[in-house]
Amino acid sequence: MSPPMPKSERAFLTAATSQGETRFSLAEGHSWRIGRSDDNEVVLKSHVVSRCHAMIQRTAEATYYLIDMGSRNGSFVNHTRVSVPSALQTGDLIAIGDWTLRFEGEAARPAVAPPPPKAMDATTVTLFAWSHITVMVIDIRDFTGLTRRLEEGTLCQLIGTWFRNGGEILRGHGSWGQKYIGDAMMSVWVHRQGNEFQELTSILTALMKLSQMTAELQAQFGLSEAIRIGAGVNTGYATIGNAGSEHLTDHTALGDTVNAAFRFESASKEASVDVVIGNDTYMALGEGSRARTCFRPLVVTLKGYEQPWSVWGAEFGALRSLGEL
Repeated sequence: MSPPMPKSERAFLTAATSQGETRFSLAEGHSWRIGRSDDNEVVLKSHVVSRCHAMIQRTAEATYYLIDMGSRNGSFVNHTRVSVPSALQTGDLIAIGDWTLRFEGEAARPAVAPPPPKAMDATTVTLFAWSHITVMVIDIRDFTGLTRRLEEGTLCQLIGTWFRNGGEILRGHGSWGQKYIGDAMMSVWVHRQGNEFQELTSILTALMKLSQMTAELQAQFGLSEAIRIGAGVNTGYATIGNAGSEHLTDHTALGDTVNAAFRFESASKEASVDVVIGNDTYMALGEGSRARTCFRPLVVTLKGYEQPWSVWGAEFGALRSLGEL
């Protein structure tokens, strides 16, 4: 049974060290940075912990989320790698580098030890299916410049907020899975046959909400400049499912459809547009789609591909002007 928390302390983390138990309070504020740098609220001194490794955020509903900040070695909750913001419960074990932290949250209940990982063959576990999907890749523009303008603490909090809010938007519009890759998000939708038009409309609506949420971060964090994002969207067939080893399983999508979506996002910068979509995505929108009127044809060169690609580009402002898609 966990000891009762003082009323002033909503939540905390504990870790067993050679000097005994170390306790990290989560009493003040609504976000706590975790990393080896001294300006983090939770400082973990280890060469395998990134300077700004992860963050815990508390919502107005008193839900605590662990967010990985694109760390080199990843963050884990109960032996599962965090690829999207992960809600925490009392008794959860958080692995950060070679540290193991135990989360104790408000409204504490008797902690139940997490089950040990299921026995697996040490070789890679692969459970894939060939599926018709749409992949969306969203990237923060000039992220290097942003890191130079902002203090590290502000940057960690801003990116953590962007990841968490963006993940909620994407899941709310039917995304099968999301990945956070440095300063980018990748999201995947698995299509039901004959329902592509409705699902693609929802995907573009999610992108508009995400662009609006990003724009609002300027005022929220008192930034001198607005944060800009770009996106690539591609529709086609790919293998999707769970892949991993005895220590790690994760959702993933593999194939040329996914690779091209990343290249489309890069091409959007060179084409001076906010979003680039593939021809299959454009055609799946259907002739009656109002969104089609916002896109113009482009020919782009993609890294790793010998031939130019015919794609479609648009600005967020033009799509937002349509209102409901």
